[in-house]
Amino acid sequence: MNVLVAHDGSVQASKALDVAIQISGKFGGRLDIVTVVPDLCLASEELSSEECEMVASSLATEAKGQMKKVAESLGAKGLAAQIVIKNGRPAEGIVEAARELKSELIVVGSHGKHGAAKLFLGSVSSRVAEMADVNTLIVK
Repeated sequence: MNVLVAHDGSVQASKALDVAIQISGKFGGRLDIVTVVPDLCLASEELSSEECEMVASSLATEAKGQMKKVAESLGAKGLAAQIVIKNGRPAEGIVEAARELKSELIVVGSHGKHGAAKLFLGSVSSRVAEMADVNTLIVK
């Protein structure tokens, strides 16, 4: 079973990665890890194009650093995974990566937003589950 896990560097994402490792190992499938660098300039009219490029570059560098650490951690355990870095909206990027990689399962961590926070901020894991063409496992 080809498993795609979304990772944003958070504790919840690390929990999701642990579950994805177990699933892909048990079923002998491929493990892919995706992180999405959010485009914070999509809805901003406050930043100039130069400032947007600077922010985007900084976020991309941070994401690459986080994924390098994840890959090194997996390597220390004798595991390997393909790392994919996307840009844009997180939920859309995760689903797009799953389609491109022909993933059979998406595993995402839950940040546990409830009530008004979930209503106003949305939930990446919920959006992924709604948009995905394949099963989505939300790890708490």
